[in-house]
Amino acid sequence: MSEKRILFGKFEFPRIKGLEYLFDEDKTVTDYLFVNEPHEKFSMYFEEDFPMFTVPQDAERPYFLFEIKRPGRLIKFFCPEKHANLDTVVWYFYVEILDTDGTAHGMSGQVRVDTNDPYIRMMKGKPPFIEILETVKLNEKYA
Repeated sequence: MSEKRILFGKFEFPRIKGLEYLFDEDKTVTDYLFVNEPHEKFSMYFEEDFPMFTVPQDAERPYFLFEIKRPGRLIKFFCPEKHANLDTVVWYFYVEILDTDGTAHGMSGQVRVDTNDPYIRMMKGKPPFIEILETVKLNEKYA
């Protein structure tokens, strides 16, 4: 596996300076990946065949959906309403990337976010976990 990229299923993750990566380094293509911000502002989790999130029928809190559309890419976040007694929350996401033939390839995962971090709360600029989802690409075999 390259020092500059991590192969995860059909996808290729560039390594972003300042983030920590945990995956099966004994495999050429890993089947799980954790991406952690060292100060615990966020932690992302990817697993092969992770199902796309669906909002539970009997959810205790409402969920919000927001989408980021880029050329050849769609990113969806499913975010539960903030709970007054919790400092962190888990958001689920789904990324769809189109290959050169226009075929969509999807990847789901989750991100634990520190809701007290002003950078996340105000969404000024772009949080690194969004940058990760915007820069992941299809592995050359699938592109």
